[in-house]
Amino acid sequence: MHLNRVLGSRFGVSLGLVAIFSLVAPFLAHAEPFAYVTRTGFNSVSVIDTATNTVTVTIGVGIGPRGVAIAPDGTVAYVTAWDSNNVSVVDTATNTVTTTVNVGVNPIGVAITPDGATAYVVNNNSHNVSLIDTATNAVTAIVNVGAYPTDVAITPDGTTAYVTNSNSANVSVIDTATGTVTATVNVGAFPNDVAIAPDGTTAYVVNSNSKNVSLIDTATNTVTATVGIGFFVNSVAIAPGGATAYVTSAASNNVSVIDTTTNTVTGTLGVGSAPAGVAITHDGATAYVTNNNSHSVSVINTATNTVIATVGFGFGGAFGIAIARPAEVDADGDGENDASDNCVGASNPDQADSDLDGNGDACDADDDNDGVTDLADSCVFTPNADQADLDGDGLGDACDVDADGDSVVGPIDNCPLVPNQDQTDSDGDGLGDDCEPDDDNDAVCDADMSALGCFAGPDNCPTLANPDQADFDGDAIGDACDADVDGDGTANTPDNCPIDANVDQNDVDGDGAGDACDPDIDGDSVANAADNCPLIDNPNQADLDVDGLGDACDADVDGDGIETAVDNCPLLPNSDQLDLDLDGEGDACDGDIDGDGVANGADQCAGTDENELVHPANGCSLAQLCPCNGPMGTTLLWRNHGKYVSCTAHSANEFEGLGRITAAEKDSIVSQAAQSNCGSR
Repeated sequence: MHLNRVLGSRFGVSLGLVAIFSLVAPFLAHAEPFAYVTRTGFNSVSVIDTATNTVTVTIGVGIGPRGVAIAPDGTVAYVTAWDSNNVSVVDTATNTVTTTVNVGVNPIGVAITPDGATAYVVNNNSHNVSLIDTATNAVTAIVNVGAYPTDVAITPDGTTAYVTNSNSANVSVIDTATGTVTATVNVGAFPNDVAIAPDGTTAYVVNSNSKNVSLIDTATNTVTATVGIGFFVNSVAIAPGGATAYVTSAASNNVSVIDTTTNTVTGTLGVGSAPAGVAITHDGATAYVTNNNSHSVSVINTATNTVIATVGFGFGGAFGIAIARPAEVDADGDGENDASDNCVGASNPDQADSDLDGNGDACDADDDNDGVTDLADSCVFTPNADQADLDGDGLGDACDVDADGDSVVGPIDNCPLVPNQDQTDSDGDGLGDDCEPDDDNDAVCDADMSALGCFAGPDNCPTLANPDQADFDGDAIGDACDADVDGDGTANTPDNCPIDANVDQNDVDGDGAGDACDPDIDGDSVANAADNCPLIDNPNQADLDVDGLGDACDADVDGDGIETAVDNCPLLPNSDQLDLDLDGEGDACDGDIDGDGVANGADQCAGTDENELVHPANGCSLAQLCPCNGPMGTTLLWRNHGKYVSCTAHSANEFEGLGRITAAEKDSIVSQAAQSNCGSR
């Protein structure tokens, strides 16, 4: 178990080293020529000249060297020695060990803060991190972390250190100002290595046994994504631009390439046996991978992701790797080393090079590289081979702050080569109307001609963008600038149908939308297309005769052929218009057809004249109750005259009792019956 943990750690150290050395780049002046490789089986560090990919020197260090990191100024390398429990400090100018610092048990990963003041050393079997003051090379603090830590990386701003804890399956987050653990982030199984993106926003953690890479958001210290690799992974390095990450797999003898924009593996390439560490040159052009079992380093062209060279050692393994630069030479004392100084013989600290030809302005006879020497050039630092001078003031147009002489100077002049003191700019694009073929910037030229950036016009709204050139009313004035888009003689405001011509401005429902464009003209919540009375409010859509025309607007609601206005039964079909009692209400809908005051349902003598006196209970007159021919409702004759007179007397008494007739009238009726011959045989 212990052996497995140590071997797993060995393949996870280099990422921290790469991450730390990537922080060195801003402080160094020219392309790096040397890579430092730890040789675990040879207790040494071999130095590779990356220009020739050859070993230039091998430096003896502690026993079982693992990690290596370079100070930001490139002058010192710190090398951890697993079996010696110490750190060797190497002077990169002389490539000699200048001192040794004792740390915890089995030191492995190492990183240096961006200011170069502190080295963080991970002690695997002490479960802590030693902090070394690089000025005195003394341990000033120890920070306890998780179980069996393997690697450490520091953010570009130097505020935070991330430590992978292999057996805890997590990452300890250290505040470098206080030297305390402020957070613990759970990741995959056996995290071996960690690197920080150049912009400092993301920590990439290699999880060996999970075969993946965890991405930690450094602002929230949460895992935001996981990239599957498919192999047991060991270490990771991120290209200087941050676009690509390289992950080694010792078990599979390959390197996986991750696109950090999509967080996907875009390629896998074979290298030597048991690749451990990986580092990328500061120009991002080359990646160096240490192959522990092959005792070699594979050199990868990052543009093609192919191995272009192999540097062999023969024996002694190859584990951690970092890339450094030699001491700088500055012959003219301007603060820029000669290798990158664009004027080696002339002091020019600003390294100004106006024409970017590699020759600094301080020593360039034609600073703008326009073929006109500076002494005769009307614009010394701005290319102007034609020496054009529009306003004839002796200063070339290319560098004249007021080339057109309109007294509007510099970048505020929206027509720098056309005089325009008023600076009118209709489309607000920074180009004045006087010099712009398309004032409203809608890709339609103002005039009837084509120009760069616009099609032939003329633009029907030259100062208001309308690329579609829509003109609803065809008056040659585009809708975008037409005060009366539909051409109905009413301005858009207050036109209640601005894009539908409606001269009358009718608005049945008074909702502000004219009938010509109102989907519900009568405002009854029924759309015009479905409304059986589109111009009359009838939300219930009642249609008595089911003719598709709502009752609210149907001239013949009951569909009997008689217009509602004159129909004596407007809601009940009665084309004959019969009206027995002539009361204006047709028989079909009259509750008292004969008008005798007795409802049809109770009237036993329908058709009685409306002026005739009837019994209120049955609607029958005295004559109908006691007919002369025989009893009512039969075909029989009266048995005798007395029966008829008796019937008449009985009925007359009832009428008198109901107050329908007076006693005198009753007596008269009975007397007349008695004098009649009804019932006589």
